[in-house]
Amino acid sequence: MPAIPAEIRAYLDDIVGVFTRSLGPDLTGVWLIGSAAQGVYEHGVSDVDVMVISATRHPREEREAVAGRIVHPALECPTVGLECVWYAVPDLVDMASPVVFQANVNGGQVRAPMIALEPDDQPQWWAVLDLAAARQVGIPLFGPPAAQVIPPIPGPRLRRAIEESHAFHDGPDEGSPNRVLNLARLIVLVEDGEWVSKPVGAQRLAQAEPEFAAALDAALRARAEGHWIDPTLAAGLSRRLADALNASDEYASDAFARDESRR
Repeated sequence: MPAIPAEIRAYLDDIVGVFTRSLGPDLTGVWLIGSAAQGVYEHGVSDVDVMVISATRHPREEREAVAGRIVHPALECPTVGLECVWYAVPDLVDMASPVVFQANVNGGQVRAPMIALEPDDQPQWWAVLDLAAARQVGIPLFGPPAAQVIPPIPGPRLRRAIEESHAFHDGPDEGSPNRVLNLARLIVLVEDGEWVSKPVGAQRLAQAEPEFAAALDAALRARAEGHWIDPTLAAGLSRRLADALNASDEYASDAFARDESRR
């Protein structure tokens, strides 16, 4: 399990403290996910991704108050942004579409503050992917391993989330370097059933398929420098992911049943 980056350790302790004080024994777990949980956190570039789960649902006023205690600048984020999503166990056992959350909190040195207390009408593919990834790579900050709390995500639901992510990154996000990097890691996910970070996905794909190396290198540089890229750089990778999905019509169960065995 990767070490928690020193630059965000105290900040994560503060987040856990807010939830333990606010929810008491109803708090089931808090996990670090995303790049910091996969050993590739880049301070000043990477977001801090945190998942929280409570045993029960909470009233709107309480959820709003808790979210207000962790949103930047009420709790100062030391890097570009926090992405913290709080779920309740009943909403994970009976997972609706879109996935219901208690609070979704964003904000930081670069990311604008945002608190949402229920999903909007946009596709919630990110929630499905985050929950599935947390089962495999989440680092417990409080509570048990995530796979003991988050039920397995049904394969067809996971596939639909990958397809929606693909469509999003080919649309509103088409000039973002994260489009290229996300495509790379989704190709690894579809074909190997393994959750990897964006940089690791780019590295693996560039080594296995050198024809994509130039686009992946350009995306990694642009991400580090904070600018967008020529959208055409992602075209080949987008077709590659579509081919991988088309080649895996039965893709649903085996790849993701392995998530706990990889821990």
